[in-house]
Order: sequence, then structure tokens, then C-alpha cells
Amino acid sequence: THHAQSMLGLVALLVGLLASADAFALGVAPLRRFRATDSQVRMMFGGGGGDGEGNFLDKLKAAKDMFNPEMMKKYSEVGVKVQALQAELTETEVECATNEGGIVVKVTGTQVPLSVEVSDDMCLKGATSLSAELEAALKQAHAKSGAYAQQKMADLYEQMGLSGGLAGLNKE
Repeated sequence: THHAQSMLGLVALLVGLLASADAFALGVAPLRRFRATDSQVRMMFGGGGGDGEGNFLDKLKAAKDMFNPEMMKKYSEVGVKVQALQAELTETEVECATNEGGIVVKVTGTQVPLSVEVSDDMCLKGATSLSAELEAALKQAHAKSGAYAQQKMADLYEQMGLSGGLAGLNKE
């Protein structure tokens, strides 16, 4: 034990010297001991008070419940169905026409542009008008495709009993 106390004293001396040397080299005050107050102590296993972070053990239980075999099977099913839906959306054509068919834009359900058709009448209206109509048609097609994909995804989750998406798995 005497040897251990000597080593501990030597370590303390070295730490003190290093702190003093660092303080001297950097022009800052030497290291000081710090004593945490009750308000500064963070509770590792809960009991830290109502700071809104929740109890660690409750979070651990929620994570355990989320990764149980039944839920992992459900996640796998969702993954397979989402992949199938993604393939379906890739093959789906969403069409948006403006100005009584003056411009027709087609995109996939994943918002990839497929075609843009412009009528001769639309071309006669001039570049400025054509540009404005084309921009509007593209924006409408993008929005329509996005809304379509979002609705299909919501329908898929509803069919699987997950109306709130994956977060809906935690419903009580």
C-alpha cells in the first residue's frame, strides 16, 4: 500500500506540474478542481427531474420494444412493400396539361420527367409567354407527382395498420 500511495503521489505531482507548465506556456490559469452542483449532475438512469428528456430506462425499454422479433418482421414487410411501391411509381405516368392542352408534361410517380409537348398555338404566343406556361406546367406536374406518391405511401401504411407511418408503430 505504501508503494501505491507513492505512485499516487507521483501521479498527482506530475499532473500538477503539467497543469502549471500548460498554464505557463499558454498564459492561462492552472487547472482547478471542479465540484458539480446538484443542478449540474446529469442522471444517467433517470431521476434527473422534469427537464423533458425522459427517463433513460423508459427509453431503453421503448428501444427494446421497437426491435423485438415481431416488429422486425413488420419492418421487413414494410421494406418489401415500399420497394414494390417504388418500382410501381417508377413505371407510373403522371400527366399535367395546362392552357387547354397547350403544354402537356408527363413525369413518373418518382418525379422523373418523361416528356413535354407544346402545341403550335402555344409557340405562336412568343418566348416569354411560352416560358411562363412551361414553368407553370413543370411545377404543376412535379407537385401532382409528389402528391400522388405521398398518397400511395399513405395508403400502403394504412393497409399495414401503420397509419402514422413507421412512427405509428409506437401507438398505444
